[in-house]
Amino acid sequence: MTLRASSHGELQALTSLKTPASDSGTFRSLSHSSNNMSGRFESIEEIKGFSKPTHPPRRPVRAVRPVSALSASGSFLQINHLQGELVRKRKECEDLKKENKYLSNEIHMERIMMRTESELTMRNLRNLNQELQAQVKELKQKLHLSQQRATLCSRAAEDADRGRAEADKSRALAEARALDSRQEKDVAVADKIRLSEDLHMLKKEHNDVQLLLAQAEKNYFETKLKLDRVSGEKQALQEENRIVEDERNTLRHKLKELTEENVKIMEKEVNSRRRALVSEEQRERANKAQQEAEQERHLAEREREDRTRECLSWREKHQTLAEVIRAQEELKSRRQTKACQANIKSYFLCMTESDQRVKILKNQDGTPRNFTEGDPVYISTPDLNSEDSERSSGRTMFRVAAPRVGRDTGPAHFSELSPMADTHESGFSRRNRKVEYFWIPTDEE
Repeated sequence: MTLRASSHGELQALTSLKTPASDSGTFRSLSHSSNNMSGRFESIEEIKGFSKPTHPPRRPVRAVRPVSALSASGSFLQINHLQGELVRKRKECEDLKKENKYLSNEIHMERIMMRTESELTMRNLRNLNQELQAQVKELKQKLHLSQQRATLCSRAAEDADRGRAEADKSRALAEARALDSRQEKDVAVADKIRLSEDLHMLKKEHNDVQLLLAQAEKNYFETKLKLDRVSGEKQALQEENRIVEDERNTLRHKLKELTEENVKIMEKEVNSRRRALVSEEQRERANKAQQEAEQERHLAEREREDRTRECLSWREKHQTLAEVIRAQEELKSRRQTKACQANIKSYFLCMTESDQRVKILKNQDGTPRNFTEGDPVYISTPDLNSEDSERSSGRTMFRVAAPRVGRDTGPAHFSELSPMADTHESGFSRRNRKVEYFWIPTDEE
């Protein structure tokens, strides 16, 4: 017990004399068992060296002389020496056991301290890791939102391009695209307002941080003046100075982060301005497309009015032609009974295309149609004045009368027709083919 108490007191004295740096050095040397075994044994030897002077003086070992050893001359001294060595070794073993027990207790306490310190450091590291993960998550969310906005802007640009291509098709699509562009403009304006508000808030925070930094620098200079004035409180002021330095570094770090955030906000503002310009361009394009659609609508209305007027004119022509045909049919019915008595000639209307084939105008039942003298015939031909006569639906109505006996009606052939005219030579070409009409009397072959 005296050895343990004395060695424990000496160790406490040694640890009190050592600096915190030496405490940390001993802590590190004891923590690494595999690398510093020699250092541990040296410390044990030092402890033994300090503890040896405190031991009480050992009693001399009394030699026990056996009876059998009296006969031998040199064996008695040897046995006495061996017994003394054995007693000394036993005492040293007991001392070493006590020292080993004390050292094991001390190592156990140091392990407990190391474990607590490692748990504290691990807890701090876990908290720091959680904070960093939260910051990384926030940055990822911001990046995701910016990517979504970029994709939305690209999609809006693509929609605007498609709208510019499809604006020529219909007015409804142009109006829908104009509405989309207005909505996108409203969204861009809302984003701009929100970004301006965020910028205002960040500027306010930046001003607050600058005020805090100025206050911290003021405190720093005040503490520096106090350090110059007071020399007795050097250690306490050094600690305060260290704390102020840490705060200044943290504030500088925060100021650096705020400047970086301010730069990012300025970039966001530039991007928002670009988006606003793009939305303005899209709105102008949509307005142009709407104007073009309005022009096309006006043109379509004009064409529709022209077609309605043309339809009305054709309807009037059809009514007049129906009345004329009705009158001619009545006249023909009256003449059918008098044809034999008055010796009125009848004719067939024939047509040739490029002088190759002759066609006779027939009735619906397939029999050739007879025309008496002076009977009018109405022929409908496509309008040749239009640029695309094959695709246009406009047709021209021509009037041709059968020849009369005893009158100079000219040749029986006519290749040029005039709208609603009497019998005269007329002709026209259709699809690069020359068409001619002529009369053949029914009594001739």
